[in-house]
Amino acid sequence: MSVMFWFDPAGSGRCGAPFAVAQVAVSAAGSDRNAMAFANRNSPISPIPHAIVLCRTLTGLATVRALRRVGLSVQALVLADRDLVRYTRLARIVEVPPEARHGEALIEFLLRLAPRADGDRPMLVPTSDEHALLLSEFAATLDPHFRIWNNRFADLSHIVSKEHLYAIAEGLGLPTVPGIVEPTPEQLQAWSAVHAAPYLLKPFYVGVPRSSLQQKNQYFDTREALLDYVHRNGAQAVIVQRWINGGDGYVFDCYGLCDSAGHVVQMATHRRWRQNEPDCGATSFGEIPSGLPPERDDLLITQTQTLLGGLRYHGIFGVEWLLERDTGRFYLIDFNARPFSSVGHLVDCGLNLPALAYRELAGCLPPGLPLRPPLRHLWWIDIYRDLQTFRQLREAGRLGFRQWIVSTLRCRSWAYLDLRDPLPAIVCAKRLLRHLVDLALSRSKRRAGRGGYPASQDATT
Repeated sequence: MSVMFWFDPAGSGRCGAPFAVAQVAVSAAGSDRNAMAFANRNSPISPIPHAIVLCRTLTGLATVRALRRVGLSVQALVLADRDLVRYTRLARIVEVPPEARHGEALIEFLLRLAPRADGDRPMLVPTSDEHALLLSEFAATLDPHFRIWNNRFADLSHIVSKEHLYAIAEGLGLPTVPGIVEPTPEQLQAWSAVHAAPYLLKPFYVGVPRSSLQQKNQYFDTREALLDYVHRNGAQAVIVQRWINGGDGYVFDCYGLCDSAGHVVQMATHRRWRQNEPDCGATSFGEIPSGLPPERDDLLITQTQTLLGGLRYHGIFGVEWLLERDTGRFYLIDFNARPFSSVGHLVDCGLNLPALAYRELAGCLPPGLPLRPPLRHLWWIDIYRDLQTFRQLREAGRLGFRQWIVSTLRCRSWAYLDLRDPLPAIVCAKRLLRHLVDLALSRSKRRAGRGGYPASQDATT
């Protein structure tokens, strides 16, 4: 079956430079064995795409889907070997070789994709802090060929690097978690004598080159464990923070878009009910809007606006806040200067930030947009990561099977499952099933005394 439809992304054809009308063919999926061929064969054909997405796992796939939702043609640059975005039929897939995935090599690769003739420039969308910084650093080289957000590299570095972000927030009177930046073992020993365990260790941003910590957070329940880690690995490009009594259900996000003048165009709130890792990782089960009482939701929005007023940021953002259970204060945690894994959840609720960002860069935002648009209330789940979270929470006695099932059945928005684009979810399900089979076999061998558990594997990458 084939369905044809036409869409003018400008709405009236009068938005900025002339737009080509996108023609899309949606066809039934082929077999999983031919998944890669199917994805490439059915990608939208456009000499110059409206957008090029630098894909990193779920965030890249969700951004591609958001742009295609409004009929924009997309090129998806695959920057990880197991990234499921390569199975989407909603974009032209471009495999980036490993040697061209970082730094100036990636910039040179992008320039080879640049339009050769005069015409509308495609929007470049980073989906990681590393690539957001890279595009900002080489803005002068890229700007003649692409539409990009106009953040100065020095300013964006201060926003993304947590130590500078917290200093800016403190100057604006916003609460931040007590911490120490890049401490020596001696400095950490003195600081931790005043601030009791537990602790979180965080890199300035995920993927920062100088840090030995390549994950988002690492939790330490004792002072001795923290001191031992820093003694062995150092604390380059990391910040050590006191653990605040919050965790799953008490971490909130403000998602939105700022225009080139740094003004917020639209925004919404989000609640992380479960995370992977539990209490300090990425969302695996979330809610939009946040579900907070109106006055608390207003405070979350107000604090985010205060922070943005001191940054002059341009682009999609996700600002993370931790609600301390004991005091009711919102502490600033992080600033994501690009789309985020829940961007598809937000689209399902009624706010399409990637599409809004395209219109802003093209100079065709409609006037009079409400700061907080009315949204459909939805629960969202990344079932593959949430299964891992459930296993950990169940072993800790914090979540029962019935409670988990009931929460899962609430969901009407899903990370990978999309009937308009089924292959990424199918491939992920096969990987997950293979992992579960391996896990069951390993447990059987362990009970028989012949081996241990296999190393944990993320089925989504």
